[in-house]
Amino acid sequence: MAYENARRWLPGALLASTLMVSGCSSSQAIEGVVRPKPGEPLLESLPGPMPGFGPFDSYSDALLSACSLILSKPNANAGRVGDQDFQLRWRISNEYCAWLYYTPERKYEMSMLTDQHKLDDLNGRRSCLLPSSVDDSRYPQDSLKYIFALHNHPYGSTISRDDIRLIVAEGAQHGLEIHTKDGVSQLSIVAFFSNRATEPSCDGFHQYIPSTHQILRWTKTENQWRCKQTGRVDWHADGKRFSITETNAACFSKGEP
Repeated sequence: MAYENARRWLPGALLASTLMVSGCSSSQAIEGVVRPKPGEPLLESLPGPMPGFGPFDSYSDALLSACSLILSKPNANAGRVGDQDFQLRWRISNEYCAWLYYTPERKYEMSMLTDQHKLDDLNGRRSCLLPSSVDDSRYPQDSLKYIFALHNHPYGSTISRDDIRLIVAEGAQHGLEIHTKDGVSQLSIVAFFSNRATEPSCDGFHQYIPSTHQILRWTKTENQWRCKQTGRVDWHADGKRFSITETNAACFSKGEP
Protein backbone atom coordinates (compact mmCIF):
# COMPACT_ATOMS: atom_id res chain seq x y z
CA MET A 1 0.00 0.00 0.00
CA ALA A 2 2.81 2.42 0.84
CA TYR A 3 4.52 1.58 -2.41
CA GLU A 4 1.31 2.16 -4.41
CA ASN A 5 0.74 5.51 -2.68
CA ALA A 6 4.31 6.53 -3.48
CA ARG A 7 3.78 5.64 -7.12
CA ARG A 8 0.70 7.81 -7.30
CA TRP A 9 2.38 10.71 -5.48
CA LEU A 10 5.76 10.69 -7.24
CA PRO A 11 4.86 12.03 -10.73
CA GLY A 12 3.03 15.02 -9.30
CA ALA A 13 5.84 15.71 -6.86
CA LEU A 14 8.42 15.59 -9.64
CA LEU A 15 6.34 17.95 -11.76
CA ALA A 16 5.90 20.31 -8.84
CA SER A 17 9.64 20.30 -8.20
CA THR A 18 10.40 20.93 -11.88
CA LEU A 19 7.85 23.71 -12.20
CA MET A 20 8.91 25.42 -8.98
CA VAL A 21 12.50 25.48 -10.19
CA SER A 22 11.47 26.91 -13.57
CA GLY A 23 9.11 29.27 -11.76
CA CYS A 24 12.11 30.99 -10.24
CA SER A 25 12.96 32.23 -13.75
CA SER A 26 11.06 35.45 -13.07
CA SER A 27 14.03 36.54 -10.93
CA GLN A 28 16.64 35.15 -13.31
CA ALA A 29 17.86 36.59 -16.58
CA ILE A 30 15.76 35.54 -19.59
CA GLU A 31 16.87 36.23 -23.14
CA GLY A 32 15.01 39.18 -24.60
CA VAL A 33 13.42 40.17 -21.27
CA VAL A 34 14.26 43.31 -19.30
CA ARG A 35 13.09 44.22 -15.81
CA PRO A 36 14.05 46.65 -13.05
CA LYS A 37 16.63 45.47 -10.55
CA PRO A 38 15.48 44.86 -6.96
CA GLY A 39 14.74 48.17 -5.29
CA GLU A 40 14.59 50.11 -8.56
CA PRO A 41 11.40 51.79 -9.86
CA LEU A 42 9.36 50.21 -12.63
CA LEU A 43 10.61 50.65 -16.18
CA GLU A 44 9.08 53.68 -17.91
CA SER A 45 10.17 52.59 -21.40
CA LEU A 46 11.27 49.44 -23.19
CA PRO A 47 14.40 49.22 -25.34
CA GLY A 48 13.91 48.33 -28.98
CA PRO A 49 14.15 46.55 -31.22
CA MET A 50 14.11 42.95 -29.98
CA PRO A 51 17.43 41.41 -31.10
CA GLY A 52 17.00 38.87 -33.88
CA PHE A 53 13.34 39.75 -34.41
CA GLY A 54 12.36 41.43 -37.65
CA PRO A 55 12.11 43.96 -39.07
CA PHE A 56 8.87 42.96 -40.81
CA ASP A 57 7.16 44.41 -43.86
CA SER A 58 3.67 43.61 -42.56
CA TYR A 59 2.13 43.93 -39.13
CA SER A 60 0.46 40.50 -39.45
CA ASP A 61 3.82 38.75 -39.95
CA ALA A 62 5.24 40.66 -36.99
CA LEU A 63 2.21 39.88 -34.85
CA LEU A 64 2.27 36.13 -35.46
CA SER A 65 6.03 35.95 -34.94
CA ALA A 66 5.62 37.83 -31.67
CA CYS A 67 2.97 35.33 -30.60
CA SER A 68 5.34 32.38 -31.00
CA LEU A 69 8.20 34.24 -29.34
CA ILE A 70 6.25 35.35 -26.26
CA LEU A 71 4.63 31.95 -25.70
CA SER A 72 8.07 30.30 -25.80
CA LYS A 73 9.20 32.15 -22.66
CA PRO A 74 9.34 30.29 -19.32
CA ASN A 75 5.91 29.68 -17.74
CA ALA A 76 4.10 31.80 -20.35
CA ASN A 77 1.44 29.11 -20.71
CA ALA A 78 -0.51 27.12 -18.13
CA GLY A 79 -2.61 25.07 -20.52
CA ARG A 80 -6.38 24.72 -20.27
CA VAL A 81 -8.53 24.96 -17.15
CA GLY A 82 -9.21 21.38 -16.08
CA ASP A 83 -5.95 20.00 -17.46
CA GLN A 84 -3.90 17.83 -15.16
CA ASP A 85 -1.73 20.00 -12.87
CA PHE A 86 -3.35 23.19 -14.20
CA GLN A 87 -3.62 24.83 -10.78
CA LEU A 88 0.09 24.38 -10.15
CA ARG A 89 1.03 25.68 -13.59
CA TRP A 90 -1.30 28.63 -13.10
CA ARG A 91 0.29 29.58 -9.76
CA ILE A 92 3.77 29.83 -11.26
CA SER A 93 2.72 31.23 -14.64
CA ASN A 94 4.11 34.53 -15.89
CA GLU A 95 2.95 37.32 -18.19
CA TYR A 96 5.32 39.03 -20.62
CA CYS A 97 4.48 42.22 -22.48
CA ALA A 98 5.93 44.38 -25.26
CA TRP A 99 5.07 46.94 -27.93
CA LEU A 100 4.82 46.29 -31.64
CA TYR A 101 5.61 49.58 -33.37
CA TYR A 102 6.10 51.18 -36.78
CA THR A 103 9.35 52.94 -37.64
CA PRO A 104 10.29 55.82 -39.96
CA GLU A 105 11.79 53.18 -42.27
CA ARG A 106 8.25 51.85 -42.82
CA LYS A 107 8.96 48.61 -40.97
CA TYR A 108 7.26 46.84 -38.07
CA GLU A 109 9.41 46.05 -35.05
CA MET A 110 8.89 44.71 -31.54
CA SER A 111 10.43 46.08 -28.39
CA MET A 112 12.15 43.84 -25.91
CA LEU A 113 9.86 42.08 -23.45
CA THR A 114 9.38 42.79 -19.79
CA ASP A 115 7.78 40.72 -17.05
CA GLN A 116 7.63 43.47 -14.42
CA HIS A 117 4.34 42.87 -12.71
CA LYS A 118 1.89 43.41 -9.93
CA LEU A 119 0.19 40.68 -7.92
CA ASP A 120 -3.50 40.73 -8.77
CA ASP A 121 -5.07 38.37 -6.26
CA LEU A 122 -4.54 36.01 -3.34
CA ASN A 123 -3.42 33.27 -5.73
CA GLY A 124 -0.40 35.38 -6.70
CA ARG A 125 -1.45 35.88 -10.32
CA ARG A 126 1.08 38.06 -12.11
CA SER A 127 -0.09 40.80 -14.45
CA CYS A 128 2.57 42.36 -16.68
CA LEU A 129 2.94 46.14 -16.40
CA LEU A 130 3.63 47.58 -19.86
CA PRO A 131 5.69 50.80 -20.02
CA SER A 132 4.12 53.52 -22.15
CA SER A 133 6.98 54.04 -24.60
CA VAL A 134 9.78 52.42 -26.58
CA ASP A 135 13.35 53.70 -26.63
CA ASP A 136 14.84 52.79 -30.00
CA SER A 137 18.16 54.65 -30.27
CA ARG A 138 18.00 54.66 -34.07
CA TYR A 139 15.05 57.05 -34.17
CA PRO A 140 13.63 60.03 -32.28
CA GLN A 141 11.13 58.72 -29.77
CA ASP A 142 8.30 60.82 -31.17
CA SER A 143 8.83 59.30 -34.64
CA LEU A 144 7.68 55.83 -33.53
CA LYS A 145 4.07 54.78 -34.04
CA TYR A 146 2.49 52.31 -31.64
CA ILE A 147 0.33 49.56 -33.18
CA PHE A 148 -0.17 46.70 -30.69
CA ALA A 149 0.29 46.32 -26.94
CA LEU A 150 1.28 42.65 -26.73
CA HIS A 151 1.13 40.16 -23.87
CA ASN A 152 0.21 36.57 -23.12
CA HIS A 153 -2.66 35.15 -21.11
CA PRO A 154 -1.37 31.92 -19.55
CA TYR A 155 -4.67 30.01 -19.80
CA GLY A 156 -6.27 31.73 -22.76
CA SER A 157 -8.70 33.97 -20.89
CA THR A 158 -10.27 36.84 -22.77
CA ILE A 159 -9.24 40.50 -22.62
CA SER A 160 -9.45 41.73 -19.02
CA ARG A 161 -10.91 44.96 -17.70
CA ASP A 162 -7.36 46.06 -16.81
CA ASP A 163 -6.32 45.41 -20.43
CA ILE A 164 -9.15 47.64 -21.63
CA ARG A 165 -8.23 50.46 -19.27
CA LEU A 166 -4.55 50.23 -20.21
CA ILE A 167 -4.99 50.48 -23.97
CA VAL A 168 -7.52 53.31 -23.69
CA ALA A 169 -5.01 55.25 -21.60
CA GLU A 170 -2.27 54.51 -24.14
CA GLY A 171 -4.59 55.62 -26.93
CA ALA A 172 -4.91 59.01 -25.27
CA GLN A 173 -1.12 59.30 -25.45
CA HIS A 174 -0.31 57.67 -28.80
CA GLY A 175 -3.54 58.02 -30.76
CA LEU A 176 -6.16 55.42 -31.66
CA GLU A 177 -5.51 55.48 -35.41
CA ILE A 178 -2.04 55.22 -36.93
CA HIS A 179 -1.16 56.04 -40.54
CA THR A 180 1.23 53.49 -42.08
CA LYS A 181 2.22 52.40 -45.59
CA ASP A 182 -0.62 49.85 -45.32
CA GLY A 183 -3.24 52.49 -44.60
CA VAL A 184 -4.80 53.35 -41.27
CA SER A 185 -4.05 50.90 -38.44
CA GLN A 186 -6.07 50.88 -35.24
CA LEU A 187 -4.29 50.76 -31.89
CA SER A 188 -5.24 47.62 -29.97
CA ILE A 189 -4.21 45.31 -27.17
CA VAL A 190 -3.56 41.63 -27.88
CA ALA A 191 -3.42 38.64 -25.51
CA PHE A 192 -1.81 35.50 -26.99
CA PHE A 193 -2.68 31.98 -25.87
CA SER A 194 -1.81 28.35 -26.48
CA ASN A 195 -4.02 25.31 -25.97
CA ARG A 196 -1.16 23.10 -24.82
CA ALA A 197 0.60 23.16 -21.47
CA THR A 198 3.80 21.73 -22.93
CA GLU A 199 5.45 22.68 -26.21
CA PRO A 200 3.10 25.67 -26.56
CA SER A 201 2.19 26.89 -30.03
CA CYS A 202 0.50 30.08 -31.16
CA ASP A 203 -3.11 28.88 -31.21
CA GLY A 204 -4.75 32.30 -31.12
CA PHE A 205 -5.21 35.62 -29.43
CA HIS A 206 -7.82 37.96 -28.02
CA GLN A 207 -7.87 41.58 -29.19
CA TYR A 208 -9.58 44.76 -28.03
CA ILE A 209 -9.78 47.71 -30.43
CA PRO A 210 -10.78 50.92 -28.60
CA SER A 211 -11.78 52.82 -31.75
CA THR A 212 -14.38 50.18 -32.71
CA HIS A 213 -15.20 49.00 -29.14
CA GLN A 214 -14.83 45.38 -30.30
CA ILE A 215 -13.39 42.41 -28.44
CA LEU A 216 -12.27 39.77 -30.96
CA ARG A 217 -11.03 36.20 -30.67
CA TRP A 218 -8.69 34.89 -33.38
CA THR A 219 -8.00 31.15 -33.61
CA LYS A 220 -5.96 29.02 -35.97
CA THR A 221 -7.22 25.70 -37.34
CA GLU A 222 -5.18 23.82 -39.91
CA ASN A 223 -3.18 26.97 -40.71
CA GLN A 224 -6.37 28.94 -41.36
CA TRP A 225 -7.10 31.97 -39.16
CA ARG A 226 -10.68 32.62 -38.13
CA CYS A 227 -12.12 35.51 -36.19
CA LYS A 228 -15.29 36.19 -34.26
CA GLN A 229 -16.44 39.13 -32.20
CA THR A 230 -16.94 37.94 -28.63
CA GLY A 231 -17.77 41.22 -26.94
CA ARG A 232 -18.49 44.92 -27.18
CA VAL A 233 -17.32 47.60 -24.75
CA ASP A 234 -19.73 50.44 -24.02
CA TRP A 235 -18.42 53.41 -22.08
CA HIS A 236 -20.65 55.29 -19.67
CA ALA A 237 -21.23 59.03 -19.96
CA ASP A 238 -18.60 59.81 -17.30
CA GLY A 239 -15.89 58.30 -19.52
CA LYS A 240 -14.49 56.30 -16.61
CA ARG A 241 -16.80 53.31 -16.32
CA PHE A 242 -17.72 50.77 -18.97
CA SER A 243 -19.76 47.62 -19.45
CA ILE A 244 -19.00 44.59 -21.60
CA THR A 245 -21.72 42.88 -23.61
CA GLU A 246 -20.99 39.34 -24.77
CA THR A 247 -21.58 38.80 -28.47
CA ASN A 248 -21.18 36.08 -31.07
CA ALA A 249 -20.83 37.96 -34.32
CA ALA A 250 -18.70 38.00 -37.42
CA CYS A 251 -15.59 40.15 -37.53
CA PHE A 252 -15.09 43.00 -39.92
CA SER A 253 -11.91 41.35 -41.28
CA LYS A 254 -11.53 39.07 -44.29
CA GLY A 255 -10.05 36.29 -42.19
CA GLU A 256 -6.43 37.21 -41.61
CA PRO A 257 -4.96 38.78 -38.45
